[in-house]
Amino acid sequence: MFVPDLVVRSRRVVTPRGTQPAAIHIRSGKIIGVVGYDDVPAGCPVDEAGDAAVLPGLVDTFAHLSGGVSRATQAAAAGGITTVLAVPVDGIVAPESSSVDIGYWGLASADRVSELRATAETGVFGFICGHARETDLRLVMSAVRRLESTLVVASEIGAGLASEDASELAIRICGELRTRTHLHELSSTNALASLYRARTAGFPITAGTSPRRLTLVSDMHEREERELLWAALAGGVLQAIASDRSPPQLSMSAIWTEAHARGYTLDQLAQWMCQMPARLARLDRKAAIEVGYDADLVVFDPDAKVKPAVTPYLGHTLRGRIERTYLRGARIYDGATFLSPCGKLLLRRL
Repeated sequence: MFVPDLVVRSRRVVTPRGTQPAAIHIRSGKIIGVVGYDDVPAGCPVDEAGDAAVLPGLVDTFAHLSGGVSRATQAAAAGGITTVLAVPVDGIVAPESSSVDIGYWGLASADRVSELRATAETGVFGFICGHARETDLRLVMSAVRRLESTLVVASEIGAGLASEDASELAIRICGELRTRTHLHELSSTNALASLYRARTAGFPITAGTSPRRLTLVSDMHEREERELLWAALAGGVLQAIASDRSPPQLSMSAIWTEAHARGYTLDQLAQWMCQMPARLARLDRKAAIEVGYDADLVVFDPDAKVKPAVTPYLGHTLRGRIERTYLRGARIYDGATFLSPCGKLLLRRL
């Protein structure tokens, strides 16, 4: 029997089997046990989370590192994010000063189709392309399908013009080619019905949204759009939430503020921000409090009130505060300061 080198325990541990009192036994960065709350070996260091919730570290599948790896990943760690898949800027960069684990997407466009295999061999987790003309998107999706990879369709990447609603176009071609496809954000909530039909028909397609679209509204139309997106998340038509250009240190609190107000639970929060993003990226052994998984954890006070000092939430009161963040059992953020960065470069092999 292995003896843990750290125990994190709480009366609210969010596991795949629901939220329950538990002690999480950690050894060499891995979870070796999720056991009864009082099961703590004598002399073992313990993080007593008490009534604060313990969730898996969040997975952000659409992170921007343009402000620099160190600064961007510190913001992620402060938001309970322990793994990011980054939008490529200058290719794959080893995260020497990263607070969290980093993987990368590759850029895909019709004029770079011949380069996709070489890019895949560098270890990217899939490809991102912008909304494009049908002939171009079809060419890219065919190439990605041959690689058995994933294509993320994101409106802010590239500047192509679609011949029809961009999300509808991607859904239709996905159905024809069976390319594993993820819509980063729907071009319009009008596409929700088509997305529902596609998933019911077994198309290999998923879709997500962002904290910005789920929280901030300026008029009645945006308010109606927001409620449609929340309903789509709750019903499983949308699966994931990614920070995009929202401040990552506030993503969890912003989402929990709105989720709690609608009666949603921490278990659902973990599904939308941990488990489903990890499944999208085909990340193994992350984003669940399970034996054998990386001990990536966030201690979260869901009842604390937070008054952000940064836009776009300046002047708002948010619910929920990140108290501590762990990456593979090492504390990387303690609610006020950042500890030694220990992030790794994640690679996916063909």
